[in-house]
Amino acid sequence: MLLAGIDIGTNTLRLLIAEFSSDGVYRKVKSERHITRLGEEISSTGRLKATAMERTLSVLKRFSKICSEYPLNGIYAVATSAVREASNGADFIKKVKTETGLDADVISGDEEARLTMLGISSGLDLKGRDFLLMDIGGGSTEFVFASEGAIIAKVSTDLGVVRFTERYLKSDPPGNNEIEELEAAIDERLNTMQSFKDLCNNRVAGFVGTAGTVTTLAAVEQKMTVYDPRKVNGYKISKKGIETIRRELLPMASKMRKAVPGIEDGREDLIAAGVVLVDKVMEWFGFNEIIVSDNGLREGLIVDLYNRVSTI
Repeated sequence: MLLAGIDIGTNTLRLLIAEFSSDGVYRKVKSERHITRLGEEISSTGRLKATAMERTLSVLKRFSKICSEYPLNGIYAVATSAVREASNGADFIKKVKTETGLDADVISGDEEARLTMLGISSGLDLKGRDFLLMDIGGGSTEFVFASEGAIIAKVSTDLGVVRFTERYLKSDPPGNNEIEELEAAIDERLNTMQSFKDLCNNRVAGFVGTAGTVTTLAAVEQKMTVYDPRKVNGYKISKKGIETIRRELLPMASKMRKAVPGIEDGREDLIAAGVVLVDKVMEWFGFNEIIVSDNGLREGLIVDLYNRVSTI
């Protein structure tokens, strides 16, 4: 069975085509990701920009063409935070259908968390231990407490790297006062999760992170000139390692960060807010290391679709 998943994120678009065997194990056949920053300026305007939509539609047309070249049994496309929040989000979804032929669902933060956990679980062995899973997006960050692969509790927050970069880091490189304001905003959101933290701290044995910020930090620590998902998935970064990357990246201007091995074009400005967010989350929960998952929402999409179509 050949299935495709498309993640229309606030910052990045991701495509995955995978072939499933009869026992539900899949093999990745085609994988692409492109940064289009669909959620550009949405935190200040409440709308998707015309230019951002055009960039995104252009990539989705490419994704649709790629999908047409395979004998697919199904496609599951979803849109997340940016489209959820935008006053013109429904209009954009109509354009996606009209211009690319793709039917995209706008999913809730809770559903995004569930699907992301499915994706992470398909690439990392989480059995026998309790984990906190963190999915950092452009417009939101989801936290999932999982036990034996099942969700015990989940929280969706507005801790998005596009949102917080635009709101707080307006200088290049960011000034100390901007970093302090960013940290205060992160602390404010985290403090609303005290009951969730208490639940996790009593049981959680490990901390797993997914999506572009976390995988980029793994690539940076390993000084990757070419991204290798095999070396990223399951890679562990210590709290001291995160602090080291933070000290190195924050004083740099974006054009300097662009030259750092491991940072892809389009993420050089966002990684500043991203590394601060990871650092603050680890400090708040008391984690000494983060396990990196290259799998995430798009893998969850194909697993979920397989579970649905295989029972028909």
